[in-house]
Amino acid sequence: MNWSPPRYPLYKTNVDGVVFSAQKAASVGVIVRDHEGRFIAGLSKKIHDPLGAIVAEAKAFEVGIIFAKEVGIREFVLEGDSIIIVQALKECSHAPSSVVPLIYGMLAKCHEFRNVAFSHVRRQGNRPAHLLAKHALGMVDFSAWIEECPCFLEQAIIHDVIVS
Repeated sequence: MNWSPPRYPLYKTNVDGVVFSAQKAASVGVIVRDHEGRFIAGLSKKIHDPLGAIVAEAKAFEVGIIFAKEVGIREFVLEGDSIIIVQALKECSHAPSSVVPLIYGMLAKCHEFRNVAFSHVRRQGNRPAHLLAKHALGMVDFSAWIEECPCFLEQAIIHDVIVS
């Protein structure tokens, strides 16, 4: 399944986590788009801990929730390519023990919003979030973009909107 826009008036916040084993670090990428696929905000954040893949994905969802709040989004679909994390957030299956505290914390944070839904997308439908996560490799901390899309992301967003 490719990226699909949320129904109006919701936003969609896509997230992805990447592990950089050689650097003993991980990173997350977050992109917020509206119902027409327009870029609202984006974030690349490096995490200076040697996380495993599932924990990196869970951290990406957590950062996505926090970033949505900071940007002022109150109703959104939180989407990523980790079926394990999405199913745990939907409370359809048990989370791996390594991420249980993160899942509980995210579910508690979601009460601060009017509406949060969780969605899974295949990796090819999550390319902009993945590019943002990979972009953090050379960073010390994080970079955020509001309303102005970073140039390295433009083509991936255009492709997402055309294909969907």
